[in-house]
Amino acid sequence: MHTARIVCHRGASMAAPENTLASLEGAISMGAYAVEFDIRTSKDEVLYVMHDETVDRTTNGKGRFADLTSAEIDALDAGSWFGPEFAGQMVPRLDVFLAACKGRIATYAEIKTADPARVRDMLAAHGLLADAWTFSFDQSIRAETRARVPDFRRMVLFEHVGSVERATALGAHILEFQADTLTAERVAEAKAAGLVTQVFYGGSDRTVFENAVRSQVEQMNIDDVELFRSVEAEMLSPAS
Repeated sequence: MHTARIVCHRGASMAAPENTLASLEGAISMGAYAVEFDIRTSKDEVLYVMHDETVDRTTNGKGRFADLTSAEIDALDAGSWFGPEFAGQMVPRLDVFLAACKGRIATYAEIKTADPARVRDMLAAHGLLADAWTFSFDQSIRAETRARVPDFRRMVLFEHVGSVERATALGAHILEFQADTLTAERVAEAKAAGLVTQVFYGGSDRTVFENAVRSQVEQMNIDDVELFRSVEAEMLSPAS
């Protein structure tokens, strides 16, 4: 059995404010394989790394992201809400975030509101496209990605497609499971079909991590990296 590759969900989000350069640096410092981040577009068409539809939760501002200009977004403090030591962290522009990733970490770009072709081209410009992959909860964005940028590796959720066969029919590269859809049989079937297997889990329940290790999932898209590595080490040690 091999250790799983770590995908840091919104960066090292338990140690630094999510979707910031600080959380990216934290992910790199802990040796993560990839960083997961979210992409939104400002009122004046600038791409940013931001999860929520509004800036209220993770910045000192208020309002819908899509209603704010880049000048307004650039003036926000995206770190103080997490801790005073992160005061002054900005909402990263996507090009700045990707420049910080280049040569250091792979990228998983979840598109909230953005043109997938623009995202793909920006990744390519930074030399990141070969190891990058994308997903969106917006069905129209998923369809547009398939149609317009077929060289942009795509992930699908098992809960959306319902079977490995459907995932391969859609031309997916990565199949992501959640705690309630993960089984060793499905993981084995996906691997046999040439798909990369991944689990998303934002919690800290050891039993979920134990099931992932037993199922031999290849990638873990998680927040609690320290607990997962501890569980994994215990289960893979010769004494176990």
